[in-house]
Amino acid sequence: MGRKRGRERKFFYLYFAGLVFLVFPGCASLENFKVKMEKQVEARQSLYSGKELLAQRDYEGAFRENLKVLSLGLHKPPEDEALFNIGLIYVHPENPKKDYKKSVLYFKRLTEDFPKSPWTERVRIWEGILQENEKLNLKIGTLNQRIETLNQISEKSKQENMKIEESEGGREFLLRSQKLVAQGNYEAALKENQRGFSLSGKNPPGDEALFNIGLIYAHSGNPKKDYGKAILFFNKLTKDCPQSPWVEQARIWTAVLQENEKLKQSIENLNQVMEKSKQVDIEIEEKKREKAK
Repeated sequence: MGRKRGRERKFFYLYFAGLVFLVFPGCASLENFKVKMEKQVEARQSLYSGKELLAQRDYEGAFRENLKVLSLGLHKPPEDEALFNIGLIYVHPENPKKDYKKSVLYFKRLTEDFPKSPWTERVRIWEGILQENEKLNLKIGTLNQRIETLNQISEKSKQENMKIEESEGGREFLLRSQKLVAQGNYEAALKENQRGFSLSGKNPPGDEALFNIGLIYAHSGNPKKDYGKAILFFNKLTKDCPQSPWVEQARIWTAVLQENEKLKQSIENLNQVMEKSKQVDIEIEEKKREKAK
């Protein structure tokens, strides 16, 4: 049906252009008019095909169809719509080649080349969301680096303690735990520290066992990493063993992990807003199609 309507529109434009050409023969401007009309028809057909392909999750195909519109060199609508569509393709959450930076570039081009376009206002909303998302991702990257640094500091401290403990010949569970973490066996390391805490309670080395449990749950290599549980054990150490030498590190870990969790939640909220905005765009397009029938 869509192709039939597209052909009908094309024939109408060509018929109209031909009629004008017959009535006013010999004018070079009429030939230019005919070429422009054909480009407009081609542009509209590519836009329609692009929307159909996007609905089918063919992101590469949808991109190519909208790129065809830009290659026509119209420098007027519907080129603005094609720019908006490409920006939307790059921001689509299911697109395996999703690229927010490229999306922003196409949106920016639209606002600069077509400041009075009806798509401009929606683009400004998208730009705000994407820029905020980018800032949050940068903050999370910085926090993850801090977490990695803390991991290295903690590992170094533990290795130093390990040497002391080996010379003293005590606290076997801590030694076993550290070796298990180095081997990547986080489940077994967790059990060793839990056993050590159950034996020592709030007294040393129970405080270190609590710290180790929090560290294991925060460890970047742990497949069952859980920042919420890590914070829980760091807070327990701070509350139950306020004089422990591990308290200061536990407080730093808690602050960093809490900030990380807040930023992740902010990004999740932004992604939900983006998804809703995308859905609104789709619904608007569907209504346009219904009216065009």
